[in-house]
Formats: sequence, structure tokens, C-alpha cells
Amino acid sequence: MLGLLGPVEAAVRDGRYDDALRHLAAVPADVPLPAALAWRLGVLLHQQGRFDAAEACYRRAVLDVAEQHQASALAEQAQVLAGWAATRWARGDQAQARQFAEEAVHVADRSGDDSAVAAAYVAQALIAFSDGDRADNEHAYARALAAAERAGDFGQQLRIRCNIGSRLVEEGRYRPAVEELGEAVRLGELVGHQTLLALALHNRAEAWLGLGELRRARGDADEALTRWQRAGSPLAAFGLTLTARVHRVRGAARQAVAAYQAALAMAEPDGNAQVLVEACAGLARISYADNPVAAAQYAERALTMPSAAGPTVAELAAGWVALCSGDPQRALRHGEQVRAEAGRRRDAAGLAEAMELAALAVHQATPEATATRGMRRVLASLVEAAAIWAELGNEFALATNALLQARLAGDRVGEEIAYERLHQIGVQEGAWQIAGPLAAIGPTPVPEIEVQTLGHFSVRLAGVPVPAGSWQSRKARDLLKMLAGQLGKPVAREALATALWPQARTDVALRRLSVLISTVRGVLDPARQHPADRYLATDPATVRLDPEHVAVDAVRFHQAARAAVAADGASATLPNGGPRRGSGTASEDDPLPDGEVRLLSRLEAVVAMYAGDFCDDGEIAGDWVKRPRAVLADLHREVMHRLARRWLRLGRSEAAIGWYLRLTAEDCYDEPAHLGLIRALSAAGRHGEAGRRYQEYVARMGEIDIEPAAFPPPERRPA
Repeated sequence: MLGLLGPVEAAVRDGRYDDALRHLAAVPADVPLPAALAWRLGVLLHQQGRFDAAEACYRRAVLDVAEQHQASALAEQAQVLAGWAATRWARGDQAQARQFAEEAVHVADRSGDDSAVAAAYVAQALIAFSDGDRADNEHAYARALAAAERAGDFGQQLRIRCNIGSRLVEEGRYRPAVEELGEAVRLGELVGHQTLLALALHNRAEAWLGLGELRRARGDADEALTRWQRAGSPLAAFGLTLTARVHRVRGAARQAVAAYQAALAMAEPDGNAQVLVEACAGLARISYADNPVAAAQYAERALTMPSAAGPTVAELAAGWVALCSGDPQRALRHGEQVRAEAGRRRDAAGLAEAMELAALAVHQATPEATATRGMRRVLASLVEAAAIWAELGNEFALATNALLQARLAGDRVGEEIAYERLHQIGVQEGAWQIAGPLAAIGPTPVPEIEVQTLGHFSVRLAGVPVPAGSWQSRKARDLLKMLAGQLGKPVAREALATALWPQARTDVALRRLSVLISTVRGVLDPARQHPADRYLATDPATVRLDPEHVAVDAVRFHQAARAAVAADGASATLPNGGPRRGSGTASEDDPLPDGEVRLLSRLEAVVAMYAGDFCDDGEIAGDWVKRPRAVLADLHREVMHRLARRWLRLGRSEAAIGWYLRLTAEDCYDEPAHLGLIRALSAAGRHGEAGRRYQEYVARMGEIDIEPAAFPPPERRPA
């Protein structure tokens, strides 16, 4: 035996682990392995995701009978038991894993060996995690980390930090998880442990995903997957599921399906329960729109599989598939089960999603839920879920929740803002076809008539552009633009007639206006399917566009911008509204208060709604266009000014610089923008550039005979 195992032991002793595994392959499977060799090889194989091979090593482990009561022999036995427990846990065998973990702790404590104690308590922590016992999980990891640090076992420290980060992700404590896993990534790079470094990156990607940071999540997930694939590790299946999940959240269904199916194929031979459940649950969500039968089968398979992470992922997938397939009662049962389980596990994200699932199921299942009292209860559940998402800091989930609330409340402007925020985050249109909250309520209904006036003018009937030839005359288009520019207010017939035919007698111009109104009505309702006043409402004195049936982008922007400006002004009077101040100084990397994040997101979404100046195509001139154009442009700049000022007051000078640069580029004579830019540059420590910008400001003011202000003092930064 010594001759056969000599090359294996020598390779392990020298740290040549790939060589050790190659030499092991040449050793007959019935040859027993010394415990010290067995657990080292088993841990290596486990970290590579080769669970069958790892278990084979543990099964072959033998102790020296003459030394079995010595501390060193006990330590080796504890390591074998701990490694075997972890492998059983990964495969979903909780009963056997629990037995091995309990024995490992008992033997490790007797041995007094810190490395063995660390490994044993890691195994115990995994069992506590599966039980949903967060307190025991946290306690076990604390014991394990302390022992690993005493032993100077950097590999075990890295593994523990990865697992602690994963636990924080499961609890929805995403920002602490990012910090913990950042330490794990640095430690992994220091010790050069590629497999565990990939795991740290993978877990951090999950934390970024929990925060709704889709781009950062994808970056870490792709790097982790690349490292696993480069090492030829079956753990690449974990990377594939996370990459798939990022694509699923983004709405990139085809990319998600490809990654999920690859993960499924990779995980099935080793029976990797965590990967199999995640992949089946993900495929269930994606398949529902095109193949509801396959979706139900995937969901059922996920529900019947053992999972070390508990049933939440499978239950939520089954619930959303049921709801989106028209079975709200079944969806409600799944939602209630997840609410109970998530509460027990301290799974805040699972709880919030379950609350949304249950609320939408009640709304769909109970017609009376649309009544005032029932709707209040549904909206109250969504508001409570939003509070959880806000506490977790998940921008994607917050924007999705805001859209749900707006849709159910009939708040078109709120829905527009939430939709724009989702678009900014990186969510694609395909997200509406993947079983989840967005698919449950369906895409935003296409307006009967949609008038685009910001930037290029166009009109769409049920989403289809009106051809230029349908207008018969340019004045018909001019009339519609004039009405749109009144932002929902009625316009006097005589004023319209005079503006359109300034040289004609009033009575002639009014008769022409009546004909033109009929022409526009024919363009908006070519089949004459509706009453004449449905889109263009008239009375003997006035004409207006009916906002119930005609969506005008200028009106939506105007309403959204005014509401955002009011919210910005009101936030300074609220306890959580403004920046927090104290004795210290805020860092650019410090997390912002949740209220600030929501308000900044709202302001940015409103800015994105402004696609260009009102009717900026040169077809119509005069005060009818100039007045609304100036009002809307000024409102747009006011929102940008508020964004820049708020970022600066929050100590985020680089973000403020970006907005101030945009303001000064669009209007080189905007004095507050110049002064704000100089303050922001000074706050960022870019003093030379601040001085140059001040000289540029002085020159611009001189061009319009304005006395320049003194060099601005630095902005007070929040604590």
C-alpha cells in the first residue's frame, strides 16, 4: 500500500494537488487510504464539485489502530467526518450529514486540534442552515472562524468567509455580505486558492443581485464561472445557475435557458441538489409562457427534490408559474407556505417576494378585492413588501414593487416612473414573459392613442405609427400639437382658429377649424368605431384631448416632474429625508439612506422621460410651441439641478459632477450649474480643475454682462 500511495502522499505534501489526484486515479479503488490523506483529497474533490469521488475517499479512510486515541488521530478522524458531512449536505442527505457533523464536533473537541475544530463546526453550521436555525448557524461559524484563525488555516478561513457571506445573502443582508465577501475575495487572491476564490466571487455576485446591481452581479458571476471552467470543476454548475438567474432577472430568457440547461446537465451526474433545484425552478419560470406543461413539470420536479437551502426557491417558482397560468388559489397556497418558511429562516427577500405573490393571488382570485376595502388590503401588503425591499436595498425589487402598486392603484405616472427605473437598471422587455411579478400583471397596456411630442413628433394607434399620408394636411398635425402643448387643458376654439388662420376672418377660421377637428378625429379613429368625442373632446367654446384615452408624453413628464420636485422639496422636512449629519464625514462608498436612494432613483427616472424639447422638428413655430417648450425644458433642468444638489449634499461629489457637467454643456450661461460644478470639483479634491472651471464661469458671465460671484465655499458634507 505504501508503494502505491507514495506518489500521492508526496504530491499532497508538496502542494501539487492536481498531480495527487492523477496519481490517485492509478490506485485501485479497494486500497484503503490513511485518514490524513483521505480527508485532504476529499476536501479537494469536494471543492471541485466532484462529490462522488470525494465520498469515495472518505469511505476508504482508515485510522491507525495503535494511535486512534491520540490527539492527532482524533483530529484526522474529525476531518474525515466533517468533510463527509459537508458532501452529504451538498447532495441533500440531511439525516446522514447531521449524524456525521455531530460525530465530527464530538471528536474534534476531544482532539483539541483547531483545524479539525474549524472543519467540524463548518459542518455543523451547514446543518443549522438547512434547518433554518440562523442563530445556531451564526454561532457555529463564529466558533469555526476563531479556530481557523488560531490554527493559521487560511484555506479554512477563506471557506468560512465564503459561507458567512452566503448566509448573509440568504438573510437579505446584502451590503454586509458584499463587505464580507470582498474580504474573502482578497484572501482568495492572497492565498491563490482558485476554487474558493471563484466561490467568493460567486457569492458576492449573489449579493449584488440581491441589491439589484445587475451589471456588477453579472461581472462577478462571469468571473467565477470562468475560473471554475478553467479548472474543469463541476462547480461551474453553480456559476451557470447564477449567470442564468442574472439573465432571468434581466429578461434575457434565451441566455438564461441555455445556462440553466447546461447547469442541469452538469449537476445531474453528481446529484448536486442545490444546483438541480435552482435550475429546475428557473426553467419553470422561463418556460411558462411558451410551454406551460413543461413549466409545471419543472416546478414539480424542483418541489420534490431535497435541497440544503430549504424549499423557498422551488415554492416561489411553483407559485409564480401557477399565478401566471391562471391558478391564483394554488399560487396563494405556495405564497403562504413560503411566508411561513421565510419567517422561520429569517429570509427577508423570500418573505417580501412571498407577500407580493400572495397579494397578487388574492387580487386575481377575489373579484371583491377590486373594491375599495379589498384593494386597500392588497396595496397594504405590497407596501409592507416594499419596506422590506427598501431595507434590503434591492433597487430592482423596489422598482418592480412600485410598478405593481402603481398598476393596481391606476397611477399611470407612477407606473411610467417605475418602468423607466427598471429600464435604467437593465431590465429588458423579455422580463414580462418570465413567471414573476411583472408577468403576473402583464406589460403596461398599450394606449389607444399615444402622442409623442418630446423630440420627434409622432402618433401611434394601439402602438402602430400613423403614416404621414393619413393626415391630409399639415394643419391637422399642427392642431394636435397645439392641443398637446396645453398639457391637458382645454383651448378656446377662437384662439385655435386665429392661430391656425391668422389672416382669415374669425367666422371663416372657425368653420375651417370644425373641418380640421373632423379630419383629426378621422386620423385618430379611422374606422369610426367610437363616439366622436372619445379622443378629441369639444363643446361650443373649447377643444381638448381626452387624457383618459389619449396618452401624451409631455403630460406624463410634466406630472411626473412636478411630483418629483415636490417630493424632493418635502424630503428635507422628513426625519429620514435629508442627509444625515454628525461629527464624522461621509465616504463616497458609504450606503445611502433608503429614502435617499428611492428619491434619487425617482428623479433620475423623470430625467430619462425627457426625450427632447417639445415638438423640436421645426414644423410649427410661434408661442403655441415656444411656451410649452420653455415650461417643459425648464422643468427638466430643474429636476437635473435638484439631482446634482442632492448628490453633492450627500457627499457623492463625482455623481454631482456628472450632472453639473451635463447642465453646463446644455446651457453655458447657467450660473447655478457653474457654481455647483465648482463646489463639486472642490469637494472631490480636484482643485486645479475647479479653478479652471471658475475662470470659465467668469468668462461666460462677462459675455452676458453679469457680475460673477466669488469662488464658492465648499459644500458641507453629511456625516
